[in-house]
Amino acid sequence: MEDTEITTQCDKFARLLSLMDVIWSNARGIDAGLLPTLAQIDQLDKALNSAKQMWIEMGVKTLQPKQHLTFDGHLLHQVRTCGGIADKADDTIEFQHQMSKKLRDRHRSVTSFQKREGCARRELPQTKSHEIQAHIDSHEAAVRAKKTSKRATIAAERQQEQREAKRVKREAIVDGQAPRRLSSSI
Repeated sequence: MEDTEITTQCDKFARLLSLMDVIWSNARGIDAGLLPTLAQIDQLDKALNSAKQMWIEMGVKTLQPKQHLTFDGHLLHQVRTCGGIADKADDTIEFQHQMSKKLRDRHRSVTSFQKREGCARRELPQTKSHEIQAHIDSHEAAVRAKKTSKRATIAAERQQEQREAKRVKREAIVDGQAPRRLSSSI
């Protein structure tokens, strides 16, 4: 394969992955609200058609049920009739990623993989002690009590800006434009 062919294939995969992101973002209802708007359903329909066409063109083969559910009308029907699919918070997943990264960094000087993993595992139960959990609970209660704080207002504004930037990016992807980096925090 030549460099241009490799670049072309990489660009196709990047476009397909961007479309898949748009599809699942719309299905999850990132823009908040109880039911998807007609514009969101239309955007999802366009993204589904474009992604299915690319998927077939590229000859991507998989036996995953997500492919069938996504491209054969089930996802669009679910969004139209039920307002989307069940959502889950990513906070716990992100927290686990951060925690495992900290443990990897802390034990990076241990040369043996098994010893490094053992060190990390021994530290995990410490985070679940009743004393530490009581401190975490009291801190979270204090944070909840200050919902109108300046910090909470700034965080809510930042979150709204990120939602808007993601919405603009999804619209650009569906319209066939190359995605552009909107902010370093996204």
